[in-house]
Amino acid sequence: MYHIEKVTNKMLQLYMPAGNEYDRHNPLGIDAASDMAATNNRLLNGTPSVVSPSTATSVRGQNYPEIKQTGYYSDVVGPGARGEIGNILIGPTVAQDTLWKVAKEPYTPKASTFNSEAAPIELTAEDLSKLHGPSTEPKDVSVSEDNKSHQDFPPGSYTPKVQLPFWTAPGNCPRKVEIERRKRIYAAMDLNELLVKEGINTDELMPKEVANVRVILNKDPNNPAPFPPFLPLHIFDNEEFDCRNPDEWIALGLDGAFRRPVPGKALILTRPRTSTITRRDQTDPSHVYKWFSVGVLDYRDADKRYLVVKTGIGNRVGDKHNVEAASSHIGRARSNSLMPGGTQFWVPRIRLMFCAEDPEIFAKRVAWAFNTRKHTEALLRYNLYIDCMPMEGVSELDNSSMKRMVEWAKGAPNLAKQKGRLDDFVQLLEKEVNIEFCRSMNRIVFDQLISKEPDTFAFITIPEKVPEKVPERDYPFDEQYDSFAFNSLLTRDEAIQAVGKVRTECNKVSGMSLFHVPTTKHMKLEEFEQAQAQATSQVALFLKDGWITTLRTSIRSSLREVGKGWFNIRETNWEVYQISKMKKIMEMVKFNMQDSLRFLVQDSLINFTQMLIDACHSTFHCKEDMDWGRNVMVSKFQPKRNPLFHIDMIMDNQGVHYSTNLHNYETVLVSLFDRGIQSTQNVPQLEKYIMEDIFFSGTPLLESVGEHEPPVDELRKTIVSSINKAFIPLKAYAKQYIKYLELQNLNIVDYVATYQSENHTAAEVKQEVENHLQEKEVLENTLPSHIIIGPFYVNTDGVRTNLAKKRKALSNAVLELLALQLRKQADDACEIFKSISRKLLDRPNCVEELAEMREWMKTIPDVLAEHTELIDKAMSDYELIEEFYYNLSADDFQAKWTAVGWPYKIEQQMEQTEAQLEEDEERFRKLQLQDQANFNDRLDTLFMVVAGMAAHNDISKSHEIANEVRRIHKQLKEAQTWSTTYNNRERLFSMPVTNYEKLSKLIKDFEPFKNLWITVSDWLKWYDSWMHDPLTSIDAETVEKNVSDAYKTMHKSVKIFQDIPSVADVAKEIKGYIEDFKPNIPLIQGLRNPGMRHRHWEQLSGELGFQVMPKANLTFNKCLDMKLGDHIGVISKIAEVAGKEYAIEQALDKMENEWNPVNFEILAYKETGTYILKASEDVSQLLDDHIVMTQSMSFSPFKKPFEERISTWESKLRTTQDVLDEWLLCQRQWLYLEPIFSSDDINRQLPVESKRYQTMERLWRKIMKDAKENPQVITLCPDNRLLDNLRECNKLLEQVQKGLSDYLETKRNSFPRFYFLSDDELLEILSQTKDPTAVQPHLRKCFENIARITFEEDLKITKMESGEGEVVPFKKDLYPRGNVEDWLLEVEEVMKESLRLILLEAIADYSKKKRTEWVLVWPGQVVIAVCQLFWTKEVTQALEDDELPSRFKILLQQLDDLRELVRGSLSKIARQVLSALIVIEVHARDVVNKMLDEEVKNANDFEWISQLRYYWLEDDNLYIRAVNAQFLYGYEYLGNTGRLVITPLTDRCYLTLTWGATSQVWRGAGRASWYWQDGDN
Repeated sequence: MYHIEKVTNKMLQLYMPAGNEYDRHNPLGIDAASDMAATNNRLLNGTPSVVSPSTATSVRGQNYPEIKQTGYYSDVVGPGARGEIGNILIGPTVAQDTLWKVAKEPYTPKASTFNSEAAPIELTAEDLSKLHGPSTEPKDVSVSEDNKSHQDFPPGSYTPKVQLPFWTAPGNCPRKVEIERRKRIYAAMDLNELLVKEGINTDELMPKEVANVRVILNKDPNNPAPFPPFLPLHIFDNEEFDCRNPDEWIALGLDGAFRRPVPGKALILTRPRTSTITRRDQTDPSHVYKWFSVGVLDYRDADKRYLVVKTGIGNRVGDKHNVEAASSHIGRARSNSLMPGGTQFWVPRIRLMFCAEDPEIFAKRVAWAFNTRKHTEALLRYNLYIDCMPMEGVSELDNSSMKRMVEWAKGAPNLAKQKGRLDDFVQLLEKEVNIEFCRSMNRIVFDQLISKEPDTFAFITIPEKVPEKVPERDYPFDEQYDSFAFNSLLTRDEAIQAVGKVRTECNKVSGMSLFHVPTTKHMKLEEFEQAQAQATSQVALFLKDGWITTLRTSIRSSLREVGKGWFNIRETNWEVYQISKMKKIMEMVKFNMQDSLRFLVQDSLINFTQMLIDACHSTFHCKEDMDWGRNVMVSKFQPKRNPLFHIDMIMDNQGVHYSTNLHNYETVLVSLFDRGIQSTQNVPQLEKYIMEDIFFSGTPLLESVGEHEPPVDELRKTIVSSINKAFIPLKAYAKQYIKYLELQNLNIVDYVATYQSENHTAAEVKQEVENHLQEKEVLENTLPSHIIIGPFYVNTDGVRTNLAKKRKALSNAVLELLALQLRKQADDACEIFKSISRKLLDRPNCVEELAEMREWMKTIPDVLAEHTELIDKAMSDYELIEEFYYNLSADDFQAKWTAVGWPYKIEQQMEQTEAQLEEDEERFRKLQLQDQANFNDRLDTLFMVVAGMAAHNDISKSHEIANEVRRIHKQLKEAQTWSTTYNNRERLFSMPVTNYEKLSKLIKDFEPFKNLWITVSDWLKWYDSWMHDPLTSIDAETVEKNVSDAYKTMHKSVKIFQDIPSVADVAKEIKGYIEDFKPNIPLIQGLRNPGMRHRHWEQLSGELGFQVMPKANLTFNKCLDMKLGDHIGVISKIAEVAGKEYAIEQALDKMENEWNPVNFEILAYKETGTYILKASEDVSQLLDDHIVMTQSMSFSPFKKPFEERISTWESKLRTTQDVLDEWLLCQRQWLYLEPIFSSDDINRQLPVESKRYQTMERLWRKIMKDAKENPQVITLCPDNRLLDNLRECNKLLEQVQKGLSDYLETKRNSFPRFYFLSDDELLEILSQTKDPTAVQPHLRKCFENIARITFEEDLKITKMESGEGEVVPFKKDLYPRGNVEDWLLEVEEVMKESLRLILLEAIADYSKKKRTEWVLVWPGQVVIAVCQLFWTKEVTQALEDDELPSRFKILLQQLDDLRELVRGSLSKIARQVLSALIVIEVHARDVVNKMLDEEVKNANDFEWISQLRYYWLEDDNLYIRAVNAQFLYGYEYLGNTGRLVITPLTDRCYLTLTWGATSQVWRGAGRASWYWQDGDN
């Protein structure tokens, strides 16, 4: 038997009314679609309903007379006025245009529409006087005057929907009058009475579950089946009765910017037990439902119900608390929470009548639903009766009919292939057919029984029979067939076959996909793009090639044998083809292909988008400023299937980022999306390839999905928004790794160097290593190897591994450092031991070395003890290393144990060395005695030789004697050395010291002989050389020196050898020779003057009267023979002049020689391709010295031979100096301007200066190129062309510099704070205008304390940060667009506006929080300003109320609170805030204390008004007053700087500066405006 729910659904589908039945129940004829939007807009915008004259025109532009509305009833006049005003229906003579009325005739309500059975409402004079008057103020008749002021519903919520023009034609009723009339009519109607007229009792509307109910049938002829209803009424609701949609009904509650309840009546419980009503409660028979006045709060689209709240006395929603609660529920349609107290209900529309709708229509709506439900329930009972009839004895379907049906069913082509599986299903179907046949027979019997006795079975409703349409007997079958055959394409098997093949191929295309969806594994973006692009390309290639080829082959093969006729594929005539069925087939094929193509694209795009949505769905609720949290191991952002993209996290010097730029994902996804659409744009139509014998001028293409169709744009936006949402947690996750950046970017070498410089102990090293290893373990346990965030498979294994490796590397580096230090200690110890060992192995060669060896060996034990301690300590440190299983290298291991064994080895070696030294000492003693004996023999020999020197007196043998003297002198010196050595050795052997004083006396006695004979020998050689060698070889200075020295020696020898006459005679003889030669020295000096040149010899010859020239055969002896000594005066005079001239010549040569090695140091300058000159102070100093020297030469009386040379040299030096000056000047300016004009931004902004600079730079590059090729100063610089070029360069640079200065001045005028920057700093900013962050280093100079501003990834400026680290957010979005000075001006404005708004917020927050909490929330500057503001306000109030002492106690308590707060744990910023605040608060306390001492009682007392006082005035700005002056707070951000203690002198300064000032704002370059921001600055 059929289940009752199936029957219910079937009945509901069969008997629900059609949509056009609304016309019978809509007597107003309202066009809801048009008038509804207009009405809603008017309600929202508050526009009046009277049309202005400019808009009151007809369709054709004909103006109608305007009716000015002065009141709702201004057009309603009494009968007695007709005679006075005449015929009001007669207007100006105009050509009436009736087109508008004709066009609106079908929608114009008829007079009969408004007929109602209710008696007409008569308005008395009292009513009229109360409801309207001369004012045009809207009167709401639905609200009584008593309750009007307490009304919770907006006036517009009672406005009915009226379809009348907004302008009124003459003689017609104005729109507002009609609206007011309807409002009154609707308000006067009683819904219960209207329902009674429709034959409906309110108690019957709600279904009741009554157990064992007894129903008396056929008792009431009008209701023979009085069964209680059991189906809900709202499922039979007909929405066509509604004149507004739900949003418009809710919009009636809009009152300005707020939404209020909408008035209405709802069928709800009289006394609900709870606020939540279940379905069981609704059908409880004990519950009573009535129509109550309600306020409609919201609408829930899920189940199409309205949230209503009962109204109370005076049509109020409730008391104050209920109104607030009701208002809080407005707009929360998705919430199931209701107001407490059982006053809110979710009701369907059929149980809710709005006050702004026609009650008669609503009653008809309820009646229609009520009757439809009743009819449906009757039909359900009818089917239940039939289902309950027994089937035993009812004849079944005969077997032949059943067999025939089965055979026909099995004959279907597709079913014939599955014969084996059909038998089981056939049996079930046969049973079902028999049951349906028996039921049909029962229904026939049941219907016949009811038809025979209608009175008895009046309570049963039989379904209306659908009339069967029987075809006429004379049906023109042949004509219809011919017509069908003429129009149908399916008249031939070939055509059917072709169409079938086409549809098959098109279905295949529909089942394809342009994208590889879904992806089975996550891929990198490049791989994902390649895979998707490959899939798109393959499908596109198939569409343009394989699909077309297959369809062409299918159609041509199917229609190949058709021949001429309707389906002739070989047709050549275009006109015949156009009227043939072949053309229609091709059109059908085209549309099939286009349909498949569109389905393919749409389905592919939707699947592609859905794949991304599935992957990103968990990130849709993320906010931009989300914080990931501490746990980086777990992700709550999981895709529905699997992640799409593989991305690696990277940490480097640039920060934490991902291997793929996140912006690329959006670009690639949109590109793939668009590529998928574009790939189907050029698919050709098939017609050209089928009809090959017909010429087609081009290749028509199939239409596909457009790139900018609304659904496509929507999908594209979904992709962009989804992937951007997925970026939010991805970026938040990356921020959690920022704390590891310091570790990642830590340079191990620098770390080790720093750690090494701190000289840590082994215990500290151990602790450091343990810390690193613990941190490594923490990293491995707290960081994941990968994590899934939405569509991203984030591979963090590289970061995790690198960080762990870095920790391990740091621990190893510390251990290696310790091992290296220990190895160095071991090596140093081993080197010391090795040096000791080597020295112990050395054999002494003398007794001195032996003694030194013994002394040194005495120090070895101390050295061993010292290094043994170091080795023991190193061994303990080695044990520490071994705790960490650190493997020492073989060399370190060898060095360690070698150092341990050295002390014992040294001790053994010392014992061996000591024994060897004893043997050596005895051997040296014997040698000493033997050597001393030999030495005494040599001394005796020397005594005899020296004693024999007195016998030498032959001057002719002076050379042999001199050589002998030199030999003896050498032997004496050696003997003296050996005597000292032997004495020292005797002391070492502890032997008596031998006295060798006779040796010293012998040396002293020999000295005069030595001096005499050596001098004699030398004099004889000199004299012979001077007299006979060429004159040109004689050096006059040497001659004078040798003569003087020889004379002194001979004079001394004469005195010494007085006792030895023979020797004294030798000295006297030589002395005589010297005295004879002395007069010739001036002559030699004159002739051998180095300045003597050929001109001097000629002059000398001329004055002497004979030829004297320095030839090779001219000797001094010949000069004496020529009696030149007699002319010594002439010779000396000429020699003196020659000497002076020679000095000048030597100076010139010296200067030239000094310049030869002097070269410029030419260096390549950066990557400019040119060079710069390295300035040298030595070159400048040398140049200055030579110029001065040359100038002094030019004044010498001896310059004449070199006058031209001096002048040329001086000119060359001066030109060099000028060139150097110009060169260095040009280079300085070029170095300054080169980085400036290398910026494209500067070149673009200064085109003229840029051109001049480029001209100069060409000359500069040529000059520097020549200098690089020839760097010698003295050959390069003395060039007038070079000087001219450099001067031209400097001239151009001056012009460029002037233009640049003017340009900078314009920038400073645009943004005066640029005056605080130097030209270089300003140019650095202007040359990087494309990089707004370039201003960061210079912000501190432009602003008082903005150290930096925060740029987001899209360059939005969001925060400012002080030098102390305090961060203050901007209250307005700001992007650095345009010139830098423009957006910096915006930064200044936003800074000031943000501080003003923050001040406003802080003022409002001051009274909401405890003061100790409040001071820690806001920026320091704001805290001080607001505290000063409230201090001013509270002290002023205390003065007015004479409560200053109590205010002073409060101030002291506030200071105590701040002191306690400072003692707690605070951040650095908070402590700075409190430090500055306490300074200000202490001064405020002192001010109040002073006023108490002076008994100030008046707020206008000078002692009070002379203080700096803060006021927040009506224009929402902070002002500072002092005496009679008032200043606007500058809002310059001051950061969190400290404050100086305010002294009485400070107060006097404030008073002096403010005395007599007017309330004007001081303006300046930028900083003057903040002068009065804080009194202590």
